[in-house]
Amino acid sequence: MSEPIKRKKKFSYAFSIVSISMVLLMLGLFGFLVLASKHMETYIKENMVVNVFMQVNASELEVQEMRAKIESQPAFKSLSFLTKEQAATEFSNELGQDFVSFLGFNPLMSSFQIKLKADFTNTESIAALESSLGAMPGVNEVKYQRNGYDMAQKNIRNIGFTFMGLAIIFSLIAVVLIHNTVRLNLYAQRFLIKSMQLVGATPWFITKPFVWQSVKNGLWGWVIAFLLLTALDQTVPAFVPEWGQFKHGSTLWLLYGLLFLLGMFMSVSSSLISTRKYLNARLEDLY
Repeated sequence: MSEPIKRKKKFSYAFSIVSISMVLLMLGLFGFLVLASKHMETYIKENMVVNVFMQVNASELEVQEMRAKIESQPAFKSLSFLTKEQAATEFSNELGQDFVSFLGFNPLMSSFQIKLKADFTNTESIAALESSLGAMPGVNEVKYQRNGYDMAQKNIRNIGFTFMGLAIIFSLIAVVLIHNTVRLNLYAQRFLIKSMQLVGATPWFITKPFVWQSVKNGLWGWVIAFLLLTALDQTVPAFVPEWGQFKHGSTLWLLYGLLFLLGMFMSVSSSLISTRKYLNARLEDLY
């Protein structure tokens, strides 16, 4: 094989690797965006507050029983207890004057402020919790921002549908880009493929080296995308501190694994499809 042809093949392989890595990087960035939205969704859900107001004359025993009841709930994440004196102090600070001295008594009630786990912040779970806690002795009222919860659920659902649509669009773009890249690479070798077929080589014998090259291209493309995404994951917290507070756990590695499988599948399948196309083509169709 002449030196110019070798350089041309190396360039085409390098172009394939770069193209695959850029597509996987684009999908990885979209995956980061999805992860960030899921973390934000969890943060919003787990910072919604359910208030349990105790009766003015609620005994210490009733307060302790209520605390135990709340902590035994599967939805429980955290709670804080606000005495009537603390509530009066906070309200006075907001008003800018001491309303207790003006009224001569403190009309406010002590309360528990409950934060729930994200999985239990749906309407049904909160309604069941409201009914369960509201029936406890010493409880005056269980209150939460129903409209706020409903609006949050609606927005989260809409965001989910939006990301689902974007995921489909990005996936289609990735398939088209990688397929076109592999197809252009094989187009330059269409005469070689046909020549091997004409001298009696079997379809698999002809296809195998192109598939193996596609595997290597897909692997190198994934490695480059993986290194860039890892560097980005380490760099983002310097500009967006909240990103470093999110616990990705195995989710990030799942994303990398999906990108690997996607890159390999698209690269190999495109190679098989394009090779079969030239094997089935007539010689005059290659010109």
